[in-house]
Amino acid sequence: MLTHWAGLRIGWLRAPAGLVTELAGQRVVTDMGGSVLDQLLALDLLDRADALLPDRLQQLRDQRAALAQALTQHLPQWRWHLPPGGLSLWADLGEPIATALAEQAWEHGVRIESGAHFATDPGLFEQRLRIPYTAPPDTLREAAHRLATALPAAQSRPASSRRRPHWIA
Repeated sequence: MLTHWAGLRIGWLRAPAGLVTELAGQRVVTDMGGSVLDQLLALDLLDRADALLPDRLQQLRDQRAALAQALTQHLPQWRWHLPPGGLSLWADLGEPIATALAEQAWEHGVRIESGAHFATDPGLFEQRLRIPYTAPPDTLREAAHRLATALPAAQSRPASSRRRPHWIA
């Protein structure tokens, strides 16, 4: 459902009946249940996928291309690969400054999370940034420009003053 709406949180499972039964039992213990509204919306989107998907996929490709071009222009020192799908691009910053950069980016009007925010252990992915390309192309170009503007301040912060990445289990 990511192709239709990034915030739509539904899922499904294809597995042997015994495993499905076991997992369903675990869900009852850990989850109050999925949103009925989200499920109804997803059903409608799936019913209309043939009509909606081509335009949506082209929109995502255009947004991804705009982000890639902006990163090449404003942050050529970063390494990244054009993802074949999904809704975000991972950039290697070349140094462990992702959390500091995310904090500086906030000061420049860009809300982004460091790669460490998505890691299983604190500090992991601290030199990576996950950049979604779900915004319009002009917004993505401006965000890349602002990230480039915020970068020197993030690089100049001593490592000891950088907020340690954390996660909650």
